[in-house]
Amino acid sequence: MTQLVAESRTERRADARELRHGAIALRTAAEIEAIARAGSAVAASLEAAERAVRAGAATAAIDAAVREAIAGQGGEAAFLGYPHASGGAAFPSACCVSVGNEVVHGVPGTRVLRAGELVKIDVGVRLDGWCADAAVAVQVPGAEDPALAALVADAWEALHAGISAMQPGARWSDVAARMQRVAVERGHGMVDGWHGHGIGRGVHEAPQAPSLVSAGLRAERDFTLLPGMVLAVEPILVMGARGAVDADGCLEGLVASAGADGWTVALPAGQVAVHVEHTVAVTRSGPRILTCRSAGRRGTAHEHHGGCGPRA
Repeated sequence: MTQLVAESRTERRADARELRHGAIALRTAAEIEAIARAGSAVAASLEAAERAVRAGAATAAIDAAVREAIAGQGGEAAFLGYPHASGGAAFPSACCVSVGNEVVHGVPGTRVLRAGELVKIDVGVRLDGWCADAAVAVQVPGAEDPALAALVADAWEALHAGISAMQPGARWSDVAARMQRVAVERGHGMVDGWHGHGIGRGVHEAPQAPSLVSAGLRAERDFTLLPGMVLAVEPILVMGARGAVDADGCLEGLVASAGADGWTVALPAGQVAVHVEHTVAVTRSGPRILTCRSAGRRGTAHEHHGGCGPRA
């Protein structure tokens, strides 16, 4: 679940250990293992969600599948009842389901899926007090579009390019630049204003982790990766909408906005966005994906690129 870049509300107070690095939590090996267990529940729930994606099904059926899967894993739906940043109605569902030009935070309901549509599914789970968050993008079977399949593959490639750069001592702007480079080289734009984030006891924690490079990231929000940091990394690509990159390496991002329900963030009609996500821990020996899924599921061929990485 992305974080609005202007959002300043936090779910809880940082403890003393978190304050040692500017309120960015540095998790112990045991805490990372606890987040990984929540990540396994996220992975199982996403697999259940994919099985519910079919032509003629309502998006509410995906949410029902996710609720059942989360309960079966002994977890809680971390998104259900999540407070609105501006004081609106809380999020009413266990997962986000965004279709076509919808970018993130789509509210499942009566919308009926059509063959060939691109569906983005975002799931968060809280298990034993720890959270994990991941998202996939799949086409509704029956009329698959090779161009959309390529877009999804490019999004996974961008995500894993960023993850591979998450080495201790790296700057986050370098990670974002890796994701941005893949998107731009493949001819795509990226959405600005909705970003990755720290995750642990809460769904959204410090820091903000944008997937593209901006002047604001370089001047105000950049940070150094340290062992123990756990981040939800989630690039959002827009098909064929490549923006200009300036002399400082900053990309002109596309603007998306929330609709009438206060949650569903969308681009103008006719544009197609793809959103993929993993929860990733920085360890002494490199990045470790905490939301890995079993091989062989529909839509996961590129999800496993690069593996899950080392243990903490």
